[in-house]
Amino acid sequence: IDEQIRLMDQNLKCLNAAEEKYSQKEDKYEEEIKILIDKLKEAETRAEFAERSVAKLEKTIDDLEDKLKCTKEEHLCTQRMLDQTLLDLNEM
Repeated sequence: IDEQIRLMDQNLKCLNAAEEKYSQKEDKYEEEIKILIDKLKEAETRAEFAERSVAKLEKTIDDLEDKLKCTKEEHLCTQRMLDQTLLDLNEM
């Protein structure tokens, strides 16, 4: 019986040591999870900001393209008017 008690005591000590070891690992993993969750939140925030920035830039591009189109049309009208003025002057 003493031998069995001694063996059971050793097993209990081993189990307690294993429990402590795994408890520390669990704490470490929980901390890593918290860190990863924080990093994920930061990445999501940056992604949302980037998406808003892209939308603003796309709108700016559209606006600039519209302005360029209008400016080209104005240039074409001015060119036609100058050509017509030149013809009128040559006919005089």
